[in-house]
Amino acid sequence: MSEVDQLPAVKQGHWFSGGVTACSVRIVRHHILLGTHDPDDPPELAEDKPTECYYIRYHSPGVNGAWHDGGMALSVREAMFMAERKLGPVVQWQE
Repeated sequence: MSEVDQLPAVKQGHWFSGGVTACSVRIVRHHILLGTHDPDDPPELAEDKPTECYYIRYHSPGVNGAWHDGGMALSVREAMFMAERKLGPVVQWQE
């Protein structure tokens, strides 16, 4: 389980796999933009950077053990848009 998975959600809801199966989705705020840690990548991509950012985490249908990585954004609004693009047109966010 990653450090990002332990952070509280700033936005959460459900997406519908196949249009029917409700699965959890959440957006968490973090203070570090995680790098790739790949030695073949340039330093600006490979190294972690201190900055406010938002990570998208979601469960897939079936056993909901681990959170899956849905990407990273620099604002909540951008993270919501990215989640909706990745997970389908129907994401229901809680108020």
